[in-house]
Amino acid sequence: FWTNLLRDLLPHAQAGEALVEYDSAGDALSVEYRVAREADEPEQTPDIFVFGPGGFERPVPVTKIAGGVFRGRVAVGGRQGLFRLRPVEESRVFPEIGIYLPEAELNDYGSDDALLRRLSQFTGGRFQPAAGQVFDPGGRKMSYNLRLWPGLLALAIVLNLAELILRKWRGILDAFHGTK
Repeated sequence: FWTNLLRDLLPHAQAGEALVEYDSAGDALSVEYRVAREADEPEQTPDIFVFGPGGFERPVPVTKIAGGVFRGRVAVGGRQGLFRLRPVEESRVFPEIGIYLPEAELNDYGSDDALLRRLSQFTGGRFQPAAGQVFDPGGRKMSYNLRLWPGLLALAIVLNLAELILRKWRGILDAFHGTK
């Protein structure tokens, strides 16, 4: 029992790894799956779909190109946002993977520093804080520690005693009435 429990609690190595890249020349996503040496290679490649912004959903044709290496490519048509590639049925060999394609306006224009500065002042935040200031509460405190264990322990004891009393009470009543 303990051996199985400890084995199940230990982290497991991935049976496969995935890499996705965006090809801007062809407005397409390229995905590559590599099966780990220890894992059994599947006899059939699962159906893999890409999900993107605006309800974008397409199948990704994945083919085996070498021993333990599979590749697929799907056109996304210049869309930007978060894309997820995942098999229809969960697979350790073909894990889900995602890629974020930033909107073109961020690349062309950058961010509006004046607007971000005003927003940070309005909300009580900081504009471009130093690394040491990121988690500095600035004298403000928020208490969020809540000790639940004493109440839950008391509840467990009360419920345990209630169950014990009910079991014994039923036995006492049965003995009193002469039934069993």
